[in-house]
Amino acid sequence: MAHLSLGTISRGRFRREKVAIKIFIGGPSLPGPGFANAMKKMLEESSRTWCRVDHPNLVPFYGVAFNLAYMPALVYPFYANGNILSYLGQRYPSENDLEGTERSQTVLVLLTEVARGLEYLHGFTPPIIHGDVRGASIFVDDNGHAVLCDYGLALSTPADLPDHVFARPVGMARWMAPEIMYTRRHEETYGPPTGRTKETDIYAYAMTILEVYTGLPPFGQLVTDEEGTHPLVRIDDGAVKIVMEGGRPPLSGFLQSNETLRVLVERAWDTFPENRPDAAEIVSILESMIPKAPEETSAVTIEPKATPRGSSKIQAAFKQLFVYPWTLVRTSLKSGYDSLRGSLR
Repeated sequence: MAHLSLGTISRGRFRREKVAIKIFIGGPSLPGPGFANAMKKMLEESSRTWCRVDHPNLVPFYGVAFNLAYMPALVYPFYANGNILSYLGQRYPSENDLEGTERSQTVLVLLTEVARGLEYLHGFTPPIIHGDVRGASIFVDDNGHAVLCDYGLALSTPADLPDHVFARPVGMARWMAPEIMYTRRHEETYGPPTGRTKETDIYAYAMTILEVYTGLPPFGQLVTDEEGTHPLVRIDDGAVKIVMEGGRPPLSGFLQSNETLRVLVERAWDTFPENRPDAAEIVSILESMIPKAPEETSAVTIEPKATPRGSSKIQAAFKQLFVYPWTLVRTSLKSGYDSLRGSLR
């Protein structure tokens, strides 16, 4: 179905249910049996944590398969809607980064659900760090709700790798916080970056907001115009250079016009991690922006409350009896009675 930095995703069945199978990259000769064994050990240990995760906005973990390929595979539910980017592209093919549209409201709801998933993960002790928050890690279920996938993989690098093997750091550079780019292993000048935290997840979430609203990856708007006044960013190296120099991708037109979202994004990708909001605050901000449906308001103000005297329907029936025009009935009966007496005489 797809090729990712970590491996490939295939579709299969487990107990008659469609599932997605993520097979990690690797083979008999590269990077070697030591790496495969270390991955198996790591996945067995991580599975204990993943099995504890239970949240409507997180992809449930079914298990690990060790017999499908040389490398182990993770098994998840299959989502026919695909990730959030393909879902929005199919549902709103002609809309993009426009304020006041159905797409913009849908994006707001989906991003709120993603933030709820992050809040749940960060609430664990110790917190579960996602490590790779971006559009490709967000799926949409059959009911149209966002579910976050691949949580915790970034911090699951096997510790006992062979000396000649370096695990490529998880997380695409365009979504990566600057403190990750600067961090190196103590004993190595050019070792893989470390240091993923709740704050680096929040930084990646800010980049994801930009990505989902525009349909483009961060820095995807930066292209060279006819005069050559804009930098050309077609590969990750260009984005990394800008971020390490203190730059950020340009905000889209919609995010510039919406002050609440603009301030949120700018706070979330702040250079200093301590200045970034936590997931709970993001949920609170986004929830306040979602308009309530009219029927919710009417249900609160119009629906009568039941009392010890009976239900509202019974009360209404009694009220109709009291206001019934009994005077007209009495007059009609009296007129009929007088006519009957006159005919008998």
